[in-house]
Amino acid sequence: MTELRIQAEEAKRLKNDTAFQQFVQDVRDTQLHVFADSAASEVDVREEAHAILRALNQIEIQLCRYCSRAYLRSQTEELVPWKRLA
Repeated sequence: MTELRIQAEEAKRLKNDTAFQQFVQDVRDTQLHVFADSAASEVDVREEAHAILRALNQIEIQLCRYCSRAYLRSQTEELVPWKRLA
């Protein structure tokens, strides 16, 4: 099994794991509340909450990217079996 396929399977497992999704949602909700409930002078608090939210988004994007890359590679290999993507 290729490394790409392993990454895709692990990413898919995480995306479908309800405990993982609940954890991510709990962190996201907490940071949204921190962001919304901060005082005008608490710029650092808002910046940290924003950074955490951006990190969560990047994690979700990377999980989707792994799944998409594996799918595209499998489709390419089916259509053009002699062409191997790098």
